[in-house]
Amino acid sequence: MKHILLCSAMLGLAAAPAMAAPHTATPAPAAATAEATYPMATFMGAWTVRAEVPAFTVAGNRAMGPAARLLVNVPEVYAANIGESRFSLAQKSGSSWSGTQHGTTMTMTLISPNAGHILITNTNGHKVDVPLYRNDP
Repeated sequence: MKHILLCSAMLGLAAAPAMAAPHTATPAPAAATAEATYPMATFMGAWTVRAEVPAFTVAGNRAMGPAARLLVNVPEVYAANIGESRFSLAQKSGSSWSGTQHGTTMTMTLISPNAGHILITNTNGHKVDVPLYRNDP
């Protein structure tokens, strides 16, 4: 009986050699470590938290390179709290733009072409953290 079990186990391994092969580690994808780069046009448009909250409106100037700017209109709901209604942002990286107006800094970062994040900080330590979604018609 013992020989029959051993023989059937050997036949099973011979029939499926892939099952008996040693396990090899899969390398981590390089895209997971690299930061995404988005063109200026991807940032432009209407961005909001929810449909019933007024949108942040983002437009771009026509300049290229270091002179390129994103012009952000802040909804009144947020402008009343932070004291600024418009920001001019310069590119920091492929997915992030930042600018300072009267001691208040806004940083807009894209997570994907349809999801973003705005962080507004003031020199007095006040912070507004807003997750955004594209709200273009």
